[in-house]
Order: sequence, then structure tokens, then C-alpha cells
Amino acid sequence: MLALDALKALWIIGVFLAVFLWLPTHLFSGRPNSPRVIRIAGNWARTVLGVTILVFLLSSLRVLGAITLVLLFFGAIAVSWFRQSAGMPRRWLTNLQAATINILRQVESRSFGQFLLPRKLSPTSARPPWGLRLNSWLEALEGRELLGACFVVVLGTTVVLRTEHAVRELRFDQPEQYSTLLRARELMLNIHPAGRPFVFPAVIAATSLLSSTDPTQVTRFLTPAIGLLVILATGLLIQVCARAGVACVAATYCLGAAVFPPARNQMGVAVSATEKIESVFSGSPATIRAMPEFALGSLFLLLALVFLADWYRNSRGWDSLLDFTCCLLLTGIVSQVLLLVLVMAAGVLLLRPMAGLLAFVLLCYGLVAGATLSTGITIPDEMRTILPVAAAILVGCFFAFIETELAARASRRAETVLLTACLGVAVIWLPPQRLLGRCLEYEAAARVTEEIAHRFARQTWVVAAPVEQLAETFGLGGHEDLAGFVEKYRSQVSSPEFRFQDAREDLFIYVEKKPFQIFSREPETVSFSVLTDPTYRNYRSPGGRASLEAAALQLCESYRQYHSNADVFFENEVLRIYHIHQQQASDTKAGQ
Repeated sequence: MLALDALKALWIIGVFLAVFLWLPTHLFSGRPNSPRVIRIAGNWARTVLGVTILVFLLSSLRVLGAITLVLLFFGAIAVSWFRQSAGMPRRWLTNLQAATINILRQVESRSFGQFLLPRKLSPTSARPPWGLRLNSWLEALEGRELLGACFVVVLGTTVVLRTEHAVRELRFDQPEQYSTLLRARELMLNIHPAGRPFVFPAVIAATSLLSSTDPTQVTRFLTPAIGLLVILATGLLIQVCARAGVACVAATYCLGAAVFPPARNQMGVAVSATEKIESVFSGSPATIRAMPEFALGSLFLLLALVFLADWYRNSRGWDSLLDFTCCLLLTGIVSQVLLLVLVMAAGVLLLRPMAGLLAFVLLCYGLVAGATLSTGITIPDEMRTILPVAAAILVGCFFAFIETELAARASRRAETVLLTACLGVAVIWLPPQRLLGRCLEYEAAARVTEEIAHRFARQTWVVAAPVEQLAETFGLGGHEDLAGFVEKYRSQVSSPEFRFQDAREDLFIYVEKKPFQIFSREPETVSFSVLTDPTYRNYRSPGGRASLEAAALQLCESYRQYHSNADVFFENEVLRIYHIHQQQASDTKAGQ
């Protein structure tokens, strides 16, 4: 199973890279003097904006589908090829004429033996071999081998820590992934094209249709991929603004591999102003994780600052400003608060890049602190999830300052000394740690739902399950909320003449023998709006979920006692799924 999931991950990531990174290099030209990583980031931003608009238009016209996107994808490849080979027919004709004249001259001179002599390649057709390219890369790393090795180790550790849950388990470890998946399925079915969130679901829908893979798998693997891109964008921003390699590696490590600021166990609710401020500055990436859509918005915010800083420092052309505009539009689509932070930080960055980084940190913490202390300021709750990025940038600024001072005194040993100090801090205080996931279901529930979708025909089955299965089954089969299902039928199943009202052939009822616990214990304080929410009362509250599962178990056993068309489809130590096969009304009449 692990090997199969790894192959799925490679296929999905491969299609994702082909669509959003490989194809744009052939579609977009320009920026010849920009670094390769800047060009790749700019092409990525343009492609995401184009795909987002394209998915919106196709879904609005109700023509979004695999065939449409595949034709557009190959059409884009064809346009790129024709544009690159616009002068090729003329060159072919010229070469053909030259070859014909050469053959005629050889015939006249009767010197065919000259064809056997080795020919020299023309200077225009010769390409630099891979050895020369490798040498150019090695020259760039000359004298900085230790820094390059540290970056590779940090990046490898980050990839392992960020992707291990997605490769190991099918269930999501962020509650917001379910809403993102549901939104992507709606787009693929041409339902509610203008709803929110939009950018990340559009990316999921395009990748799913082009790869012929279920969007559940795409959401599963692209979510950590977006997190990795945010980490890389943070390091790139520090590198462009500060030009300090050690600071870039330190910030990448703090945001990706380590847990900085360190996670703290907060008991109770912050009441005083001091406790509220402390809760703001103790926000850790281990406990605070951005929603996938908001993480994508944060990525474009960071890339926008990267393009602006590169344009300011190196006097780039209009292409960099176009990339900045694309990121500006995408950031505004995701969040207006992120757009406000971007505009204000960009204004300071144009005065001085390092001041722009500090302004970004102050804006993020200032907005969250102001919203925490004052009830009159409305800041989205997810704004807290950008604080770990701001903390990592602050760490990068600190190390950039130290690196600059050390380089002025001991230029040759500055990087080595600073990297050694960073290694000591990482080993003693900030060792690599896993992120704390917040799963909402058992792994077996997600696996069995996938099996049902593959084994049974589309829209011939329905599941009575918690709300998480709605996103997993939408468009494939029916879903009925387990709490409403139990409330509707619990007093009727004891009758031998009873039949469920749903007209589909197969009904699956999810019953947890050991109720899944999201919280280790009931929260001490819960707001009235949360307490009266049916989702919290039935599925998030440990007591409420236990009561619901006990009632569901009693309903299913009572039905089995009086009906013969029920069996157990799946069972393990924590979960039991009942299967009820119902004859269609048309089949019943035909049998009579």
C-alpha cells in the first residue's frame, strides 16, 4: 500500500510540475538576465492565474472536463512549438538548397569519397554539453560547499517531515482540506463556479482532470507541496533582500524542519492583556497551520515581494513587474487582509529591502495583536497562521545582520562560524520535529470510502456517515448525515415491512465501535455559537459523538434482526460499516 501511494504521489506531482512549471517555460519568454529560480517563480505565478481564470470560465460555461483541459494542454504545447519553430521552414529550405548544390558539385567533381570524411559541427548547431553546465554550477558553489550541503540537508529534512503523513495515510490531517476538496469537486461538476475558496480548488481540479486521478488523492499530495513552496519562497525572499546565504538556510530550517517558535501547552483561555499578547507571540507552526487556500495566498504574497525586491535591486524590466502584478491579483483573490499586508510591505521594501522585511514582520504581528486586544478590529482567524512565516523572516533578518558584521571582520570564516553556531542551536534548542496533525476520521474510514467508490457504479450507492465523507463522496455517490439518519429512522427499523426511503441500491452505514476522539477531553470553555452547532455537537464533542455512535449501532443491529438484506461490509477493532442492499422498485415489479 505504501509503495502504491508513493507511485500515486510521483504521478500527481509529475503532472503538477509539467503543467505549472515545465509548460510555462515554453509559453512565456523574456527575463533573459534574471536568475533561473526567479524565472521559474514568475512562470508559476502567471500559470496559476491563467489556470484559475480558465477553470472559472469553463465551469461557468459548464464545459469543464478532462477532454477540454487535455485539448487545451496539448494546444498550448502546439502553440509553443510553432512559435519556437516559426523560422524553421525557411531554414529547412535554405539547408535543402545548400545540400542540393553541394551534391551537384560532388557529382561534377566525382569526389564521393569526401562524404566518408568526418564532418565538423557548425558553431550554430553545437550545444554546450552537460559537463560545461555542471562546471558552471560547481563554480557558483565554489567556496560555499558547506552552505550548499547544509541547505540540501535542511531541504531534505523538511520534505520528509512535511510529506510523511500524506504518503503514509489517505485521511487528511487538516480539517480545512475537506472543504477544499468539496469545492474542487463542485468545480469539476460545474457547480457554483464563483464560490470561495477558488484558487487552490482550481489548481486541484486542473491537476485531477489532467492526471485522471481522484481529487482526494490530488488534495492529499498537493497540500504539503504548497507548504514546501511557502518555505522555499521564504528563504528566497531573504536571499534576494539580504543576500545572506546563512540567513536563508536558518529561516528555511526554522519554518520547515524545526518548530519555531516552540509549541507551548496553553491551559485555559487568555483573559488579561499580557496573556493575550503572549498567545500571539507563542504561535507555533506545530499548532498553527494555514488553510490550503490561505497558504497559497501567503506564497504569492512572498513571491510578490521577491519580484519587487529583484526588480528594485537589479533594475529588471517590465517582466518582473508583470510577475508582481499576477501575484498581487492572486493574493487579493485569496484574502484582502493579505493584500493589505502586501501593499504596505511593498511600499517600505521599495525604500530599502531589509526594511521591507521588518515591516512585513511588524505588520503581521501588529494586525494579529491589535485584533486580539481590541474587539473593534476584524481580522480573519487564519491571519494567525502567517505568524510562523513572519517569525522565520525575523530570524533570517537577525542572522543576516550577524553575517554582515562577521563578514566585515573575518570574511573567509564568517559563514563557517555562523553555520557552526546555527548547528549548535538546532541540536540543543530546535531539533527537527513533526507537525501536529488534526485528523477528523479513522484511516480505515477514508480507505473504505475509496474502495466503495471504485467497486460500485457511480450514483448507485449512498453512505450514512459523518460530515467528512461528504467531500469524499460528492459526485461519486450519495451522502446522508449520520446524525440526521439516526434521528429519522431509529424508531422505524424494528418493523419487518420497513424500507429505507433512499432509492439507491446500496446503503453503507458507518458505525464507530470506538468513537473517534478529536479532543483528548471536552474543552473547558466553548462559545454558545459553537455549542449549538450540530457538527460540533454530534461529531466534535467527545460525549456527543459517543452518544451518536451508540445510537447508530443500536439502529443497525435492530435492522439486522428483522431484515435479511444487511451484512457487515468492513470491520476492524474501531470501525464497522454495515451494507444494506435494496432492490429497486422497477426490479421488484419485474419479479412480480
